[in-house]
Amino acid sequence: MTAVYGLVRETRNPAAAMNALRDKAAGQPGQGSRENSPSATGAVITWDPDDLPGALNRLLTAHPRHFSNPEEVPARPIPFRMHLLDADVPKPIQLHPRPDQALAGYVREQTRGVPLNAGNRNYKDRYAKFEVAVALTPLRVLSGERSREELRAIADGVDLPWLRALLTFRHEMPVHALLRMEPSETARALRETRAAMAGVAETDGPAADAAAVFRRLEPLFPGDRGILIAICMNLLKLEPGQAMVTPAGCLHSYLSGQALVVMGLSDNALKAGLTTDYVDVAELQQVLDNGQPGPAPLEVERIDECQEHIPLWSEDLDLRRTVIHGGTASIPLERFTVVLAALGEAMVSVGDVSTYLEQGASMLYLGDPTTADVEGSAQLFSASRE
Repeated sequence: MTAVYGLVRETRNPAAAMNALRDKAAGQPGQGSRENSPSATGAVITWDPDDLPGALNRLLTAHPRHFSNPEEVPARPIPFRMHLLDADVPKPIQLHPRPDQALAGYVREQTRGVPLNAGNRNYKDRYAKFEVAVALTPLRVLSGERSREELRAIADGVDLPWLRALLTFRHEMPVHALLRMEPSETARALRETRAAMAGVAETDGPAADAAAVFRRLEPLFPGDRGILIAICMNLLKLEPGQAMVTPAGCLHSYLSGQALVVMGLSDNALKAGLTTDYVDVAELQQVLDNGQPGPAPLEVERIDECQEHIPLWSEDLDLRRTVIHGGTASIPLERFTVVLAALGEAMVSVGDVSTYLEQGASMLYLGDPTTADVEGSAQLFSASRE
């Protein structure tokens, strides 16, 4: 392998990893080291996608011999975050603004002098954010708003007076009205919903979904209007290995399950419910003025017996899932690639550098396109930028 940019490895215990490298170089076994621990070739640093430029600068300074053309490393070589999500407690209902909304909102708040770390700051940067989730376990996701027909079926099937009343206003969708509700109106609607859901016996259809959502959220977020908003949202049910995309401008929340999530680097998120954080009702009303895009399942393409391809939001980005059961496989690496062990553990070898990935750990590769050999029992995800 001809390394153009070098190899960076993340570890849960970087100090121990560096000690292992020094012990190996000195011919000592090293305390607590694993068989086939990382070789002395390459570099081990701590890194965070939010601080990737800083991490690369520190790496360039500390290990200049690993980089033949450091000036060619772009400021944002990895334009995404990839992490494991556990919805043991449902996540806040939120949306990420569209590109035009993000730019306008950022400029507006900068002009007003709102500090970036202020609790009422909505736009931390000028970027939009897409979000792709791949289910690791059965995954339930709230995303976008149901059609009027489905909402009417829920209002009539469950007998929800507040929802039936909101549907009489054709100039706006119910979520807009819910955001404007006074606390007393929200409390009354929740009481009506609690009484109505107690009698729902259906196991399938919009009414059954609404009842399941209410029963999941009401004990965890008592009195939160986000429960009413959630009843009006689409409920997507993904089985392990299935994937979906949440576009910018779409309200969403992870209701239950575990997933691998890949998203853009933006920190812009407008909260709408299931949270004690600041909710800017006026800004949400404006952002949602033209409606929401709908959630979209993604077609997972089988590559071979071990690998699948999952499309992302840009043609220069690639996401793959590799599943091995005590065997071996090869993973293609582009110039900038992150490999994450979502389940299990594996040894990843690139040239003469081997990296042990425990569950939840990840490796960042920067170099010429090549192939990594993996061995173990694991479900690995590799996200690349060409």
